[in-house]
Amino acid sequence: MPKNILKKFICVADLRTQIAGYLYGISPPDNPQVKEIRCVVMVPQFGSHQHVILPSSLPEHDFLNDLEPLGWLHTQPNELPQLSPQAKEASQLTAVTTRTTNVHGDELIVTTTSPYEQSAFGSKTDWRVRAISATNLYLRVNHIYVNSDDIKETGYTYIMPKNILKKFICVADLRTQIAGYLYGISPPDNPQVKEIRCVVMVPQFGSHQHVILPSSLPEHDFLNDLEPLGWLHTQPNELPQLSPQDVTSHSRILENNKQWDGEKCIILTCSFTPGSCSLTSYKLTQTGYEWGRLNKDTGSNPHGYLPTHYEKVQMLLSDRFLGFYMVPENGPWNYNFMGVKHTVSMKYSVKLGSPKEFYHEEHRPTHFLEFSNMEEADILEGDREDTFT
Repeated sequence: MPKNILKKFICVADLRTQIAGYLYGISPPDNPQVKEIRCVVMVPQFGSHQHVILPSSLPEHDFLNDLEPLGWLHTQPNELPQLSPQAKEASQLTAVTTRTTNVHGDELIVTTTSPYEQSAFGSKTDWRVRAISATNLYLRVNHIYVNSDDIKETGYTYIMPKNILKKFICVADLRTQIAGYLYGISPPDNPQVKEIRCVVMVPQFGSHQHVILPSSLPEHDFLNDLEPLGWLHTQPNELPQLSPQDVTSHSRILENNKQWDGEKCIILTCSFTPGSCSLTSYKLTQTGYEWGRLNKDTGSNPHGYLPTHYEKVQMLLSDRFLGFYMVPENGPWNYNFMGVKHTVSMKYSVKLGSPKEFYHEEHRPTHFLEFSNMEEADILEGDREDTFT
């Protein structure tokens, strides 16, 4: 075998898939017992790690007329492929005998050896457990506490209608944050009081640390007579201070939207405490606004963050007046189950409506597509109607 042929054959090969070629050569005139390989013919082929499939006909060419066929050459992996852990478990069968009773009272003794009959189903995500837990959120609306410690006496007082807050808690999730923009008015006789009249649920998706909202603010005729008062969001645990992620997000909203007044717009957090909810409202100071506007660190403990970047403001709950909600006109407000469709630059319009709960069917259509695919897998191809005939 010439070295140049062998080296080239090795260089074009694959470590796992076999390749092959036909060998052609001649015998020296003085020694017919010696065969010198002069040519390797690479024909169209298809292979795997176990074998290679070649055409049934041999190659033909003028160059091969003076050479005699000497067989064929092929590669093969050094080791057989190892069994996967699932295959190893399947090969080690364990018989399990269970004693049960049917509806007629007959005692049944069943012995199973298949591993799938002994394994418990486990979901890759915990959304099912969280969806069941979210159905009990309505029990928390009767135990709402407003944090009034260290509140600054001067400044605006904000009044939140209970019907808005209760609905916001019922459509939330215990772990993933949700948010909404606050709009309201001041009574004619007291400009220092801000009554929250509307919460706008914009398209969003989030995590346990932050929530991502579109860069554009909502626009509607109902909002023309109201002034922006900030935003409201949930959080899975009560924090002793305003999180740096909230300071950064609020600062950038103030910077990009000049109609927001830093003195009037607040951050209202609704924390899920055991069996209850805790409300705390914050306002950024000038130093907090400057720090958040320039902050690039999205970690939980960024450099330069200080407790002096925010102040607590007065928040009261009232059932003297009612508020209303606005939701996206086209599409859902919750994009946590289809995050690829959400972008910060997305355009949206809003309408008067009531937000659907976090785990509503419209918020997770892919789950039902998976069920549909499971049902279609049992249908034979021959039973389908040909729509092109």
